Amino acid sequence: MSETAIATLITTPEEIPPLLEILWEIEQYEAQGHHLIELSEIIGLEDFEEASKKTHKHSLCNQRTIDSLRRANPIAAPMTIRGF
Repeated sequence: MSETAIATLITTPEEIPPLLEILWEIEQYEAQGHHLIELSEIIGLEDFEEASKKTHKHSLCNQRTIDSLRRANPIAAPMTIRGF
């Protein structure tokens, strides 16, 4: 079971969550002195819906990985890990 959790972590792509990217765009746009209402022409409702779906999918994947790690049997380290 722990092999599955580790494999999931290794194969997970490193990416910024889509909603965070949209929020970053909004912040940058406002920093340039533009009004948020003007941004609605650039970022549509479809973008938010798609980002929300992707974020939900990522959240479910993260939760499955965390659950898998919690169920995994602990194993002893080959050496003492200092600081723990």
